[in-house]
Amino acid sequence: MSWRDDVAALPQLSPVEFELDPGRTALVIVDMQYVDASREHGLGASLKTTHPDVWSYYFDRVEQVVVPNVARLLEAFRSNGLRVIHLTLGPVLADGADMVGLRRGGGAEAMDALLHHQGTFEHRILEELAPAEGELVINKTSRSAFNSTAIERVLLNLGVDALVVCGVTTSSCVDTTARDAADRGFKTVIVEDAAAELDEPSHDGALRQFAVRWGRVWTTEETLAMLSSTVAGA
Repeated sequence: MSWRDDVAALPQLSPVEFELDPGRTALVIVDMQYVDASREHGLGASLKTTHPDVWSYYFDRVEQVVVPNVARLLEAFRSNGLRVIHLTLGPVLADGADMVGLRRGGGAEAMDALLHHQGTFEHRILEELAPAEGELVINKTSRSAFNSTAIERVLLNLGVDALVVCGVTTSSCVDTTARDAADRGFKTVIVEDAAAELDEPSHDGALRQFAVRWGRVWTTEETLAMLSSTVAGA
């Protein structure tokens, strides 16, 4: 059984009415940075030594599945003149003092490996997904963008009422941002094959609960088809 079979066996607690207006929809790309999406930097360099099997599984998926699919979503949103928002995670201060206390690492190797401040190479977004001119980049110091940034006000100012969320990692920054968006009334989609987690059960579990309770989980193909059909019909 897949996680989708599990969803079908559970009561639907997510919104019944769910149509996206592309003109009011933003693509939100979560934390596709060298610090957590490059196998040789930041978290990747740490996992390579401490958890080689996790390192191999996660970064194989990031490189072979997530980056290509995020690139496809980016191209579709850009070509249709739709909103794109890039999220990054990391402190502004070099000592990390502006991060949420429990996110500062405190000697835990994997968490310390994620603590790279703005201006460092590791904090940068992967070159192949780099923001284009006119695309917002919002830095957060918490897992959910809604807890440490003004993203909600930004979205309201932009007239956005729906989000297509992708990036890393599925059960952490992707899921918490998507849940917070849905809880604030934004129609929210997580793109399952444009997201990755350190292990498959955690990835599947996050998607299952999001689909049951919060919004929708689509594939890249389903998302592109939605955009194509609704833009064509506009």
